Amino acid sequence: MTNRRRFGDQNYTKIKKTCIKNGNLFVDSLFPPTSASLFLEQGRSSDIVWRRPAELHDNPHLFVEGASANDVTQGILGNCWFVSACSALTHNQHLLNRVIPHAESQEWHSEKKYAGVFRFRFWRFGKWVEVVIDDLLPTRGGKLLFARSKTPNEFWSALLEKAFAKLYGCYENLVGGHLSDALQDVSGGVAQTLNVAKFLANEAPDASQMLFNNLKEAFDNEALIVAAIAAKTKGEIEEALDCGLVKGHAYAVTAVRYVELDAKSNVLRSILGQHARIQMIRLQNPWGEKEWNGPWSDGSKEWEQVTDSQKQTLGITVDEDGEFWMPWDSFLQYFTDISLCQMINTRIFSSSKRYHEEVFYGEWTTNGAKSGAPNDYAGGCLNFSATFCNNPQFLFNVSQPGEIMLALTQDEVNEGMKKRDPYVTIGIHVMKVENNRMHRVHQAMTPAGTSDYASARSIFLHLRDVPVGRYIALPTTYAPREQTAFMLRIYSDHGIDPRPLTKHAPSLGLWGCRQATSVTRITVDGVSLDCQEEVNAYCIVECGKKKARTSSVKGRGEISWKEQFVFHRAFDEEHFAIEVWNDRWLSRNLKMSRVRFDAPIDNGTRELLLKLNDSQGKSIGYLKVIVAAFDDPMYL
Repeated sequence: MTNRRRFGDQNYTKIKKTCIKNGNLFVDSLFPPTSASLFLEQGRSSDIVWRRPAELHDNPHLFVEGASANDVTQGILGNCWFVSACSALTHNQHLLNRVIPHAESQEWHSEKKYAGVFRFRFWRFGKWVEVVIDDLLPTRGGKLLFARSKTPNEFWSALLEKAFAKLYGCYENLVGGHLSDALQDVSGGVAQTLNVAKFLANEAPDASQMLFNNLKEAFDNEALIVAAIAAKTKGEIEEALDCGLVKGHAYAVTAVRYVELDAKSNVLRSILGQHARIQMIRLQNPWGEKEWNGPWSDGSKEWEQVTDSQKQTLGITVDEDGEFWMPWDSFLQYFTDISLCQMINTRIFSSSKRYHEEVFYGEWTTNGAKSGAPNDYAGGCLNFSATFCNNPQFLFNVSQPGEIMLALTQDEVNEGMKKRDPYVTIGIHVMKVENNRMHRVHQAMTPAGTSDYASARSIFLHLRDVPVGRYIALPTTYAPREQTAFMLRIYSDHGIDPRPLTKHAPSLGLWGCRQATSVTRITVDGVSLDCQEEVNAYCIVECGKKKARTSSVKGRGEISWKEQFVFHRAFDEEHFAIEVWNDRWLSRNLKMSRVRFDAPIDNGTRELLLKLNDSQGKSIGYLKVIVAAFDDPMYL
């Protein structure tokens, strides 16, 4: 399956070839140079004039000396969310080349015929969408109205904004969008939004250091990052603070690093390579003016602690260019939200940490069934316990403690349309399930992690130090019976073999022709051994011909597993047995005991204390198990 598609089925190569052949400049009929492409309201008139770059400058270029954050300056449109994302994009040449493909061939060349057609690519729902535009740009008084470069004859940012407006239906639809959406549109990365106060309150005492480390690592791995100062009321939007920052405004993060205070390091510390240092972050204001004027602002006395050579490396200037450095503690004091799009490394040949990636497409759908029916796959969040497990389910195995990241993205059905439906509120829940589960779960089990729920295109859940075991991830809407398509990306630092679960229960018998009539959950709680000699114990649980194994646990006397197993039965008379073994590394494993027990289908839960005897019939201790058996095979 190709990961590219054309917006409106427009073929850039064919359009350009036809225009050159006919000797005319392209005029886009899908996004015409009229008020219809500017405003949501039909028939609205304006004094805006559409001009081609060659009419605004006698030597137009797509790029002049490459791309930089200063190339993207916001116009009169309230779309700093998009402009900030573009500023961040200029620091990642690989992504910029993907968004503006074959830029050199799209440049103005005197020796080549010009067709007035450009193409850009944006990431949508797992594919890069190629958007073709003409080069007619909105102007007033001979000047660009919207995004533009500080270099008068450079037009890539204005043309990119036009392609983005086409993708969103019109320019007016770019007012007040989601930061994370713009970052994902230009990167295809994993979008995440962090509330600074919430992160600092919920994490460990060193949360400030942890957040700095997370952002630095993400930035060093080519993440696009934008920070914002939330406005509490409409009146606060664009309100300038005394420190020079602006409320309701988004700033591209263009560096996260430690700055060495070389100038004040004494000789001995310098010889030993020990320098005082400070956590710093660099930001870009898309307006190109109004910078931070507090500590470490351009030209402030704090920079006297840094050598001239390092200032040059850091790009320290006293120009009002919109780019400035801030100390980390001041950043945390003023900025309220951080949006980032991480580029998760999945390359096999890479020096940095590599992750395994699996991508799944699915949908929340009722299939026309009543709520809670087996084929209703739109169950809502955990608050709706009766239908929660009706959601799509994805099973994965963790064989060693590690890191799991889940990125959930809902489809955007209004692409290119002026009318834009609100996002469905979505989230992700992960639960630990029985060690041998192979089919859908029907009751919520031990939670392993839950994302925030938000009316957003994408939601992110990051699980660290996930214990060994079997898990099920459920992408969900907040409310039941909300229907839309979704894409789930799962990343892990080791193979976890994720797969969707569709069957509710197994087919039994030699040919799979018998249906299960009951379900039983066995919890192997722990063992109490009379002998105080250290053992490395594990259990094998049997139900008829079906077997499952616990992990091996070292201990003396009291050993705890608290591991669960699920068995479907076609006949109630099938018995259970548990063997207790000593896992001996240098010699053959020793079976310590075998005990049989019944699990009658009584639609209840019972605790059993099973006496253990060795092969000679001598008592060696007790095994505690919990049995829950139900006559509905889809109860658990």
